[in-house]
Amino acid sequence: MKKTILLITLLLVSLSSQATLLSVELNQDSYQIGDVLTADFIISGIEEDSVGFQKLLASFDFTVSWDNSLIDYVSTTFGNKLNVDVGSDQYTDVIADSLALSEISYAWWEELLAVQDGLNSFVLASVDFTVIGNGSSTLNLSNLDFGDDFGDAFTHVSSSDIAYSVTSGNPVDVPEPTSIILVLMGLALLVRQQKMN
Repeated sequence: MKKTILLITLLLVSLSSQATLLSVELNQDSYQIGDVLTADFIISGIEEDSVGFQKLLASFDFTVSWDNSLIDYVSTTFGNKLNVDVGSDQYTDVIADSLALSEISYAWWEELLAVQDGLNSFVLASVDFTVIGNGSSTLNLSNLDFGDDFGDAFTHVSSSDIAYSVTSGNPVDVPEPTSIILVLMGLALLVRQQKMN
């Protein structure tokens, strides 16, 4: 019984270690109203094929959602690891507080191999938002679909959402009336001393 549990555990650990991950990196830790929030969507831990070689990514499709009272969509820039040689089709579809992103490469495996070989991770797309409100929320990822250069879907794909926060800005220190009085008294003493000399 113990051996069976150990084998099942090892199998689950080995399967989870081969999962392709879609993650998000932000350009700052916190934001103020008017700032540009840039989110880079990065693929990493790309799974291996049945022979043990890292798969080549030829297509992706996923959805990003956000709180539209805090940030507003501006634009998308796709990465350069699928748009090689004969190019690719790149799609964005914005609906209220979500964005569907997809790209399909028409390059042969040799061209994809030339730009993806040996990479542990790379940027699929970067999305710019304008910060419009105060608070905290999360960029959520869903509907993940990744395909290799043979048209086969990736079997183990996971994602990690990311939290962000917007603050109203740093408060400006306003001197208290007593501070102003002390400064004026010091200036008056300096002027008096100058007249005495």
